[in-house]
Amino acid sequence: MHKKFIIQHQLTDTAVTRFQYLIDFINAHPLKPSGLNLVVNNNAIDKDLFYGKERGDFLRIPIDACFLDEAKTVNLFYPTAFSYLEKYDFFAASNQKLPGNSFFNNNNFGFDIFNTLFFHISRYEEYHASSEKNGQAGWLKEDQHFLIKNNLYEIPVVDQLLTIFFEIITQTKINQKSTYAISHDVDILTRFTPGYKFFRSLGATVLHRRGCSQFQDSIAYYKKMSQKGLEDPYDYFDKLLRPEEQWIYKKIYLMTGGNTKYDNKYKIDEPRAQQIINLAKDRGYSIGLHPSYNAGFEADRFESEQKKLESSCDENIIDNRQHWLRWSWKITPYLFEKNGISTDSTMGFNRYLGFRCGTGFPYRLYDFKNNKAFSWIEHPMAFMESSAIHLTHRTSKNLTELMRCFLLKNKENTHLMLNFHNSNFDPLLATGRQLRHFYEKELLALCHG
Repeated sequence: MHKKFIIQHQLTDTAVTRFQYLIDFINAHPLKPSGLNLVVNNNAIDKDLFYGKERGDFLRIPIDACFLDEAKTVNLFYPTAFSYLEKYDFFAASNQKLPGNSFFNNNNFGFDIFNTLFFHISRYEEYHASSEKNGQAGWLKEDQHFLIKNNLYEIPVVDQLLTIFFEIITQTKINQKSTYAISHDVDILTRFTPGYKFFRSLGATVLHRRGCSQFQDSIAYYKKMSQKGLEDPYDYFDKLLRPEEQWIYKKIYLMTGGNTKYDNKYKIDEPRAQQIINLAKDRGYSIGLHPSYNAGFEADRFESEQKKLESSCDENIIDNRQHWLRWSWKITPYLFEKNGISTDSTMGFNRYLGFRCGTGFPYRLYDFKNNKAFSWIEHPMAFMESSAIHLTHRTSKNLTELMRCFLLKNKENTHLMLNFHNSNFDPLLATGRQLRHFYEKELLALCHG
């Protein structure tokens, strides 16, 4: 297919920049059929789609544009902006069949798809959230996110919307296998070594009332470490760092500093850290920065931690993921631009498996301050095992089944960045033992089988 798809619109001048950003996003989307190119041209004699009120033989999307038009004052619960929730139930269809007449009928789409797409990919609700709605991470509390409040977070709503849009305008069925990338955040290297950590761990077991059996198990495990050379419970790196080449890319994010209780429990220049860096490189991983708790809010701290990692790795560090997913929309993304970061992978949930941006595919986030796309690329994180653990504790559902069901639900027409922490594979914990079995026996077949 080689098709120039002409779009004309009735947008105000203030909305055109955001609209072009959206069209650029659509043209770069991996699910777009080869040869199709969307072009905005109000001067063309003919058009394929009109974004506005005019009707004719061409396709039409009704205009709302409340998020595209910066001159408008927007209520995030503006009813017509999300009428697709009330009127169109295609998101609930697991087989992604073409929607019925209420979605598209007589060349007319049922709602403003463009406005909806921009809302999700720009993270409009987060950027414009009031300070009282922001949580410890610095951004909008997860229970306030639109997708979570409406139980839409487990499916990539942007990718599904675009799949249907492309199918309608090209009359071509889209059915691509999902792609996968894998990553790891290293927050802590060891649980019991050196020896003082063992006694501190026992104290935490008592303090948090984890039970006599875990206290005894910890002592027994430590004895085996001392007498038989058993690995530290958190030293899972030989299994954690995957050797397979099927992953689109593989990244490991390391810490180099910090000034809070949430921060660095290891030194990047200690021998074991250097061994892990070398092993990761040997297995095809890129090394990325995992900034300390406050580094995403402090320019000097971010820069110094990046330089320290570059010195330890002897290479430029251009990949990033925020520790605790800490983020300030007014500060953090501009630190990336200043310090030469090319990719970030912070856009995920701490306590949910799902698509925070509505898409799993990498793309450029929108810079509201300067009304343009950022220079770096966001790699949304759809799956993090610690999020599944949180879900297990809240719902009492089986951990393995939660992870398996999420991956099976998204086998087509999206991309999934997966994240696993070495410290969550602790064999002294039931969740750690479940994770080890899942990671070693099931994950590869679920993603690449």
